[in-house]
Order: sequence, then structure tokens, then C-alpha cells
Amino acid sequence: MSDVQFKKHRVFRETEDVIFYDISVEESNASDLVVHTGAAVSPPDDLVGAKQFYIHHYQDDHNRVLSGERTFELINFEWKYPYHIVHLNVHSGALIIPRGTYHRSQSGEGGSIVINQAKRYDGFDSGSEFIPVSAAEAKKLYKVLLHEKPVIHQLGE
Repeated sequence: MSDVQFKKHRVFRETEDVIFYDISVEESNASDLVVHTGAAVSPPDDLVGAKQFYIHHYQDDHNRVLSGERTFELINFEWKYPYHIVHLNVHSGALIIPRGTYHRSQSGEGGSIVINQAKRYDGFDSGSEFIPVSAAEAKKLYKVLLHEKPVIHQLGE
């Protein structure tokens, strides 16, 4: 079993040209909408071209693609295989990114819209939770990128 997990949606009703989903995440106490208007990378590479990642200490993410496609890179030192690349679309469900996981994402050419149904813990501060970490400055993160072969997940598997 993989350390990468998803919250699947449930289809309430389907008719011609209409699908009504239940996308509830019971743990969620916050929602963020993230729009990429093109093949954006978040966070972008730093000034020397090194990959940057976010890492949350007081938040779990549940990222669900509403439109387009998005690819996430995840690095978690506690996982059996610490490096994962996960491709998502609207059928994938919500990718769970537990706190303590380095992550970044890139949209497909047409961009994407993602809702993050987050679970925020006591101590959450938006001023400190969204500061990018450069792989050029984080030795352990850099080593994983350099030496670990990523586990590739295709569209929510």
C-alpha cells in the first residue's frame, strides 16, 4: 500500500450532461481555491533555478482538481518511498497531503482550478505556513530529489 492517499467523491446523481458530486471532507475546517491560468508551477523555482516546495506544520491538505489537470510532487521523509509524483484530474478525488510533507504542483497547459479542503490545526498562521523552501538550501530535501526514483501515480491511482 502506498503512503499517498485520496478522499474519493460520491456521485449523487447523473443525467445527460450533468454529474452531481458529494465532495465532502469531514475533517476540513477551511477551504482554499487555487487557480492556475496556464502551466504554472507553485511554488516557482528559486532565483538559481532550484525547485521550491511548501511544507505545512499546522495543516493537512485535501487537494481536489475542479478543472484541468495538476501534477503534484510530494516528498515525505517518513514514507517508505519518500518521493512521489501524482497526476490529478477531476475524477481523481482529493489528494491528501499530510502536514510535514514537502509539496509543489504544476498545471497542464490549459491551467487548472483546485479546491483545497484543508484541515488546520491550532497554531496555524498563514504568514508562516506558505513560505517556500528551496531544495538548494535544504540538504535532506535535495538528497531525495537527487537520489530517489519517484513513484509515479497516474490520475489518482
